[in-house]
Amino acid sequence: MLSALLYILLGFFDALAAVTLVLKLYMLPVWENRRKILIYAIGIALFSYLMREVIAMPRLDFPLQYLLMVLFLRFGLGIKTYLAAFSAGSGLTAYINLQLFVYIFANFFGVAQPDIINNTSGSSIYVIQLASIFTAYFISFVMGKYNFGFSFIIQPPHDFLKSENYLTPLNKMFIIGSLISFVTILVTLYMLYKSNTIGLLSISLLTFGISYFFSEKGDYEDARNAIEAHRIRNKES
Repeated sequence: MLSALLYILLGFFDALAAVTLVLKLYMLPVWENRRKILIYAIGIALFSYLMREVIAMPRLDFPLQYLLMVLFLRFGLGIKTYLAAFSAGSGLTAYINLQLFVYIFANFFGVAQPDIINNTSGSSIYVIQLASIFTAYFISFVMGKYNFGFSFIIQPPHDFLKSENYLTPLNKMFIIGSLISFVTILVTLYMLYKSNTIGLLSISLLTFGISYFFSEKGDYEDARNAIEAHRIRNKES
């Protein structure tokens, strides 16, 4: 009973850290949506416990968590679906990289053994999980304090009555980035159960690098469109 409560409690803070990192990465409001975010984190913690400990299907846990985060961003915060999928994929791959670096660091100092990557409980797992959670909170705090992150996603809720052209080069990039992130999450599971840490870190870093490039492109195009709109207004006046 105590281990179940500890698992759910750590799962709650883990989910909270992940969604906070996603929102801060794209300069989206956290405090204003705190109640929704807390409810989401509680739901994810209970869902993860159900998947891993009750029905014993841990391999489906993380891909379904990704889909649930997309649904939360879409219906909970009102972000357009393709942007919700892109930001969730980018943020979660960033969080995966963070956890892997913590694991490699712990393994180097003998805190964690190589086979621990497949476990769900134990003191070493808890240490890695807590270190990842606190690091994610710290990164999110720094990003929020110094206004780091990408700003091309407008503040939700978005206008869903306005038609969206998904065939523009930028939107196609976001859709491709979302698909790459989802495939990476699936490949992550395979490498995780093969204990292939280096391969897992390599593909996760590559995916985040692609997402980072696409996000930079999004900020650039957003700034260019704003300048162009400003020029048009000046000409009309």
